[in-house]
Amino acid sequence: MKTIAVILPYAVSIRDFVHSGTLNVLSSDDRFELVIYTLNPDIPELRQLRSQGVAIRGFKPYSDHLLERIFKWIYLLFFYDVFARVRQSQQNRRLRRLFAGICCRFRRFIGTPNLLRGMCVVLLVIIKVRGMQRQLPSGLSLLIGTRSLMNSIDYGLMAEAMLDRIPVLAVAGSWDNFTTKGYFPFPVHKTVVWNEKMKEELVHYFGSRPDKIDIAGYPRASVLRSRVLTEDSAAYLRRIGIEGFKRFVLYSASYAELTRIAEQSMPIEYMLIKKVSQQLAASLPTDVCILIRLHPFARAEDKNYFSGNDRYFVFLPGRQDSYVERVMNDDDECHLATQLAKSECVLSMASTISIDALCLERPIMNIDFDPIEGLPMEHSIRRFYEQNHFRDLLRITRIPLASSYQQILHFVLQCLEGNYCSPTDYDSFRRMYVPDLSSQYPLLIRTAVEEVLYGAQPAAGGGRL
Repeated sequence: MKTIAVILPYAVSIRDFVHSGTLNVLSSDDRFELVIYTLNPDIPELRQLRSQGVAIRGFKPYSDHLLERIFKWIYLLFFYDVFARVRQSQQNRRLRRLFAGICCRFRRFIGTPNLLRGMCVVLLVIIKVRGMQRQLPSGLSLLIGTRSLMNSIDYGLMAEAMLDRIPVLAVAGSWDNFTTKGYFPFPVHKTVVWNEKMKEELVHYFGSRPDKIDIAGYPRASVLRSRVLTEDSAAYLRRIGIEGFKRFVLYSASYAELTRIAEQSMPIEYMLIKKVSQQLAASLPTDVCILIRLHPFARAEDKNYFSGNDRYFVFLPGRQDSYVERVMNDDDECHLATQLAKSECVLSMASTISIDALCLERPIMNIDFDPIEGLPMEHSIRRFYEQNHFRDLLRITRIPLASSYQQILHFVLQCLEGNYCSPTDYDSFRRMYVPDLSSQYPLLIRTAVEEVLYGAQPAAGGGRL
């Protein structure tokens, strides 16, 4: 029997591996013995697996040494010419931009694969010299990293596996991992991604071998499509405590803290949501309300900012736990699916909710202006649409952007009247972002595990995350 460790460092990792049924598929295979590492071993979402005898252990989040922080920062600058998120972070730092230019020329001179190998050696040497605490069991056959990012809290476990020469299967946990979050530089036996777009990024940006990258689909697609409640919109609104309305517009917030600036007491995105909701509320038919869905990273007290209006209401998903974001259980997944499916239309700001909405073929518009005039680009909401992942989504799928309130109102009224004609290219969306095989996500993850454990050994310089 092969012992497999699965790291679930964040609540989003639990969503993807538990709610999709992936952990059930792996744990029910007699060839595998699972050990799960997560921040809260007693989390209810893992209760069934625990009752089946699956070992669930806590782990200590990794804390960088000063040298590691320096090298990880430099590592990002090597991709200054490629990734908009890296350029934006250095926008007002002239000397750093000059240094980043030198780093980029060095990367192009030696080649990205050689750069990654060198960075891997440096980081592993630092960890080895530092003598970090070991947390993985002996005799481990495979480590599955479900986040596998340069600055993720499970970095120490991933590095420990590298030092001990334990095979690693890297599973991408988000569609923007490779272009915004500190892409993992260590060589892995195989990388599993959601879609063709992410595979293209690995091959094009990092020189990864295509045969070492598997596409398993969007893990939440089947959950979204299967969890929609059968009741109508009015009944659903009553279920969540909203009376007197038959229809609703869904306004889904992104990670608002990314829009917080020193000059304002609230994040810029919250200010925008409130301003747009107030304007819409005055123009909508009397049977329509606005449902503001906060992000799982939101705090419970954030709801208070939107109080005082009887036409828009706030829904805060999930519950607070040991994780940095709120944990969503099965009921929360039902709420998300139903809110998307039953809404007349969806408003958002550069969020993964765009992918969720398109999964259910709901009309969505992203908002591309600020609630305060004259904001510099480094503070503007518009900067998110320049980042690689969302820029490419807009280009490929043609999701509409609103540059004014009038465009939002026109979009919403057309949807309410049933006259909206979407410009979205759903064929390209399915081809590049949510392939039909998404319903087989748990089985495809198991296939990837089988190939690593029982298939041919990977050559040097395999797929990377």
